[in-house]
Amino acid sequence: MKHIILGVLLSGIALTSCKKKEVIYGATPSTSKFKIGTETTASNKTVTLYADEANLYTGSNNLYVKLEDAAGAPINSAMVMYMPMMDMTTMSHSSPAESPTYNDSLKMYEGLAVFTMPSTLGTWTLEVTVDGETVVFEINVMNSDTKMVGTYTGTDGASYVISLVRPVNWEVGFNDVEIMIHRRASMMSFPADDGFDIVMTPEMVSMGHGSPDNISPTLIGNGHYKGVVNYTMSGDWRLHFQLLKNGVEIHNDAYLDILF
Repeated sequence: MKHIILGVLLSGIALTSCKKKEVIYGATPSTSKFKIGTETTASNKTVTLYADEANLYTGSNNLYVKLEDAAGAPINSAMVMYMPMMDMTTMSHSSPAESPTYNDSLKMYEGLAVFTMPSTLGTWTLEVTVDGETVVFEINVMNSDTKMVGTYTGTDGASYVISLVRPVNWEVGFNDVEIMIHRRASMMSFPADDGFDIVMTPEMVSMGHGSPDNISPTLIGNGHYKGVVNYTMSGDWRLHFQLLKNGVEIHNDAYLDILF
């Protein structure tokens, strides 16, 4: 009898676990991505959206689209655009995004979106436009454990969104660090900004010390800046960024937080 009861319980747990995975996201073993959902365009193109992780978080998220025509054949030459949208009931706004390009090794279009707040503050959707036809995916964005994105107002009066590029696998010692800077041109437009010089200063907040031999991020293109940070121990690190344009300080302490 004990074996029967145990078997029933284990079966129930297994069924519950599988159901939970199916409800939230479906894994795709061939690509090691997680399926967010599938929509169909007016011309019967199938658009399937994937992510690197089972959950999306505040900050940058790599997002992938698989396209098939009405007959189920793959499409690898479409023009695809991303448009994140946050509906806060009384107002709506977008956020930075990079429209995807085709990745032949993945057989999918690869881009990213930066979600500046969690879904607890409103409703996120991602508009995916394929050759002029738009489909809409509902997106659930969870709050990151640390500050992976921040919006800062510069001395020039403009607002800038600074985000850490994922994925990151920190370790003690020297690590590549890459950030993006986008300017808020309007509530619906966030162009990448290539005009900054950056001074990066790491700080371990709980211990009150920094680290030596860091290399401040420099422009690599399309609003991306890449450098090297030296973590002398694991813990709570804060990356301070002094932002300058043409030698003029635009912000003296934008920052992102790291915990590992």
